[in-house]
Amino acid sequence: MCLNICSCKKLIEVDNPRNLIVAEQVYASDLTASAVLTGIYSDMTKNGIFNGPYSITRFCALSADELVSNTPGGDLLTFVYTNALTNQGGELRFWSDLYAYIFRANAAIEGINASGKLSPPVKAQLLGEAKFIRALMYFYLVNLYGDVPLLTGTNVQANFTIPRTSASSVYSQIIKDLTEAQNEVASNYVGGDAKTTTMFRVRPNKAVVAALLARVYLYQEKWSDAEQQSDKVIADASYQLGTPDQTFLLTSTEAIWQLQPVALNENTYEGDANILFSGGPFDPDGPSYDRNGKSVYLSKFLFNAFSNNDLRKTVWIDSVTVTGVNYPFTYKYKARGQAPRTEYLVMLRLAEQYLIRAEARAKLSKIAGSDGALSDLNRVRQRAGLPDFSSTDPVAVLQEVALQRRLELFMEFGHRWLDLKRTGKVNEVMQDIAPKKGGNWQPYKSLYPIPVDEIRKTPVLQGHQNPGYPES
Repeated sequence: MCLNICSCKKLIEVDNPRNLIVAEQVYASDLTASAVLTGIYSDMTKNGIFNGPYSITRFCALSADELVSNTPGGDLLTFVYTNALTNQGGELRFWSDLYAYIFRANAAIEGINASGKLSPPVKAQLLGEAKFIRALMYFYLVNLYGDVPLLTGTNVQANFTIPRTSASSVYSQIIKDLTEAQNEVASNYVGGDAKTTTMFRVRPNKAVVAALLARVYLYQEKWSDAEQQSDKVIADASYQLGTPDQTFLLTSTEAIWQLQPVALNENTYEGDANILFSGGPFDPDGPSYDRNGKSVYLSKFLFNAFSNNDLRKTVWIDSVTVTGVNYPFTYKYKARGQAPRTEYLVMLRLAEQYLIRAEARAKLSKIAGSDGALSDLNRVRQRAGLPDFSSTDPVAVLQEVALQRRLELFMEFGHRWLDLKRTGKVNEVMQDIAPKKGGNWQPYKSLYPIPVDEIRKTPVLQGHQNPGYPES
């Protein structure tokens, strides 16, 4: 059912479909309407922009200073790693993939709003979920590409005429969507029917929306709003910082929102993408490779940033040694294509909320005391087995928050790359790092290029490529 519902392309290419559910039927019952959103979550768990070797996580880590690429030849990983993207062939698919999810969210919003047959609680829940998904996708679009077309409908002809919209306007829409979603989704987690309470944290609830909204406000430097939203999550006793080895399990108490893997005999694809083994198809005596034949491992810049007594270094990082050379790799997800399923993909988690609130409070000159930045900062340090940070100097506190974000959130959905940009540090850091990666740095490279094929088929984008990149 989910495959049929989500096959929008087939719906417009095949005359009089006999085996597909048309929109009126999709939104005629709670169960089929809920399956539309379930289909989106299912696709997000597949090898793609949120999971696996060609994800936002991996490419942003290569763009910044988290990963080293040692894949032979001039493939996409090498181009990203050396900050040498041109996108003449449309190498990065983030733009089109993110907009594909936005189109599906827009279609869901239109269909749910038009339906008079859904029960009020389910209708509200699904509307909130669809708005949350749209906001999430726009968050990554605007941070990866800058100004982007703001599409909130499904009229293809109209969408082709919408130019790039200012980042500030896109953020206004993100905040609007999340504010409305927070009022619409349930407080508890609901299951596949969008109404029955469940223990699994796989559909957005109020805390999930608050967590993303806190991040958005942080990026917008709305410190009081960021603090307020993080408060809502941290105050909920159902979310607790467990030990580092529990963080990415399906039973994690730290997880705010997870995606449930759907592939047979698979956990997440993160293990497949990042766990290394000795040898490989290119050089059995050379660097280590994942099972996709790619070689990426943690950079010395990141590895050396951890102190030796940091539990995250011992629990979230592993390594292999080949011909006397040690290759560390991220080991947050430890299952590699195996059953039973023990890990879910953690999209939002509590440690980030503590660090958001710590940064917001420091910016508001709230440093010491139970409601100060140090209290939140030290919760994260204590979980990592580190002593408390004691300085009350605001500059020192903000520097420590930035460090803990780097160490806590490494290899998770581009946090390091996006943090460098939002804090104005990207040029300072990358001018030093890029040459050491075999590339060169120019400020325009902080944004990714719009895929050339997208510009070719969208006249309103022609002449509006991000500076420094070709249009053809």
